[in-house]
Amino acid sequence: MADVGERLLQQLMKRKLRYAGHIMRSSSGPLLQLSLEGKIEGKRVQERPRRNWMDDVKEWSGSKSYGDTKRKAEKRKESRDMVANVRTEIGT
Repeated sequence: MADVGERLLQQLMKRKLRYAGHIMRSSSGPLLQLSLEGKIEGKRVQERPRRNWMDDVKEWSGSKSYGDTKRKAEKRKESRDMVANVRTEIGT
């Protein structure tokens, strides 16, 4: 049963990385890219920083910053290789 969960998680990771690459290459138009890169104005209560959507993408791609992740996504071959080599770390 754990094997099924790990395969499912790996599929979700791959799909999220593919979608992120699609958005970062501006293949989907400026509105989606703005939603990914945009900032919300205003203040919020001081607490631990929230984990956002791009934190997973940066972690799984092995990048240190959003800019590095975006440069990898712009190179289609590098992006495809990154998605193909996604590994889950459950049970290790």
